[in-house]
Amino acid sequence: MTGAMYAAIGGLKTHMTNLNVIGNNIANVNTTAYKAQRMIFQESLYTTRRAGSDGTAIRGGNTPSQIGYGSQVGSIDLNMSPGTFNPTGWGLDCMIDGDGFFMVGTKDMDLSSGDVLNRAMLTRAGDFDIDPMGYIVDGQGNVAYGFAMVYNPDYVPGATEEQIATAKADGKNIQDKLILSTQLVPLRVPLKAVEPTKENGGIDANGEKLWEAGDPVYDILGACPEEQGGVQSTERKNLSLADPKYYDEDGKLDWGADGMPEGAGSPDGLTAVTDLPYTIPKPNFDGQKASTMSLSVNENGAIISTADNGDTMVIGYMAIAQVTAPNGVTHTGGPYYKAQEGAGEMTVGIAGGIFEPGTYLNNAKKSEEEDGYTPELKNLLGQMKSIKVQGSGLEASTADVATEFANMIVTQRGYQANTRIVTVTDSMLEELVNMKR
Repeated sequence: MTGAMYAAIGGLKTHMTNLNVIGNNIANVNTTAYKAQRMIFQESLYTTRRAGSDGTAIRGGNTPSQIGYGSQVGSIDLNMSPGTFNPTGWGLDCMIDGDGFFMVGTKDMDLSSGDVLNRAMLTRAGDFDIDPMGYIVDGQGNVAYGFAMVYNPDYVPGATEEQIATAKADGKNIQDKLILSTQLVPLRVPLKAVEPTKENGGIDANGEKLWEAGDPVYDILGACPEEQGGVQSTERKNLSLADPKYYDEDGKLDWGADGMPEGAGSPDGLTAVTDLPYTIPKPNFDGQKASTMSLSVNENGAIISTADNGDTMVIGYMAIAQVTAPNGVTHTGGPYYKAQEGAGEMTVGIAGGIFEPGTYLNNAKKSEEEDGYTPELKNLLGQMKSIKVQGSGLEASTADVATEFANMIVTQRGYQANTRIVTVTDSMLEELVNMKR
């Protein structure tokens, strides 16, 4: 056997690998948000016949003499540049225009720190919809994570006096009373309210309904535990956090003899149930059925909802994750990636720079004077002012058929040339064997 034979065999294997990459690209030419791959050929092992020399005062130097043994796979890279926009007309379909990924995963993921952000799966495919429980999910059933608009200021640890005043201010639109939380949470649309009764707190002392059956209940807007009364919010009756002091041991609203919850005659000047901000219990959900509403996504990734009862508001914002080296993410199957070794540090934020500079994850305070410590830099939220989200459409594949076909022709001819080396080497060995005749 000769070195040429081994070199040709190495070339055949490498060209076959390249053909596999090309075939995968062509197979995914219509796959949503698919990122085309490319393979880089690299020279293989060299053997040195003669080492190089710098020469002496008498003799001149010489270059090394080396013979290579074929080619090998240098790298297989992802082209993470954005694809073209493919309009679909679906309200929750969206595409990231720029570098970044949507964050999806299970409902119980803890993404409260920069140390654990890589638990989330990353995807460029924005084919989102609503599941029966109201969660915003992708085509594989993974929940989309983002930053929710919250009505209850207690949901925002360390909220400023100005934020609390804004949340409590009377406004014609519920959107005027919301605070943007920096906690990463599963995004969820409102659920349907059950028929109001006195027992569930839906009818006040005057016999008036505080909500209608089927009204949207914005459960995600406040993170009060169920044992403390839960949370809700509708524009009609200013519903918000239910104060636990107005509940009996069974968790039901404790109606007093005067038709008001126990403790309503507080120094705050509250005189009637309808005047009790932040003390009305949430309307029970109609099972786990999502409220009927139309949804759309704007350029900042804000999910805008319009319910059947006329409520219009921003539920929250899609979280956008960026990594130091986008081409270094690890493909885990389907449209999903992980920020593992090679991707660098991950930063999370909202498209368009919604968060002010110096805003930290998990509603951490940024001022050392306020709480005696400075949040870690890894929890700082990104600005991402150059990124936009395009709604009602998806990102097309970056695989280009013309380019892939041209590469396939070159690969085929390269493979063919290597087979010729094998056949020529075989002929030469045959002539060598025939010399004894």
